[in-house]
Amino acid sequence: MDHVIHLMDIAIIATDLALYFKKRTMFQKIVDLSKTYEDDNKWVDFLSLETTRKEIVMAMMMTACDLSAITKPWEVQSKVALSVAAEFWEQGDLERTVLDQQPIVALSVAAEFWEQGDLERTVLDQQPIEFSRFHEAILPMYDGLLNNRKEWKAQADVYDEKMKAVEEEKKKKEEAEAAKAQASWTICSCWNYKDDNLYAILWSKFRVTGMKMTYASVEDTT
Repeated sequence: MDHVIHLMDIAIIATDLALYFKKRTMFQKIVDLSKTYEDDNKWVDFLSLETTRKEIVMAMMMTACDLSAITKPWEVQSKVALSVAAEFWEQGDLERTVLDQQPIVALSVAAEFWEQGDLERTVLDQQPIEFSRFHEAILPMYDGLLNNRKEWKAQADVYDEKMKAVEEEKKKKEEAEAAKAQASWTICSCWNYKDDNLYAILWSKFRVTGMKMTYASVEDTT
């Protein structure tokens, strides 16, 4: 019973990204070692003899299962991704607002990697690649991942085009408002008294730009 609980503990914490990066290196060495065996039965026997090797493989299998949705058909994967993303950010928001604490390390690490694009390169890519080396039957999972990436890229391109159109429209509006402001003039009339003589300074022109008024010219008429 204790052994079963121990294995469950390993499986549960295996999805922690901080632990994943440590165990991935060890898993890669196991995969490299497997290529030195021509007899699959001998390799299985060798792998089964050492507890640590079995636990590492099991932990990596948990991560593979955790990320397996990204390899499924696009119709399924897109819905799962949106659901997981919503849950991910909601959990982080709850920890900040309700519990008044920073998100747990796993979420912070994942968010940082996601923003840098490293999550895709270091986890999503490497996991099916390494497992397809470990067992060739898993290779279709990597093909599914590549197909879904093309779909997401298409979605991103559509979004970028929409944002580009919005920015261009905003720029045109700002340019039109600036041109309108340049064309507006305020005509002022002011009087200057000097040596009991009245001087009328008429049609003093000021260019109005936004909320600021800049002196343009003064016509002095005596």
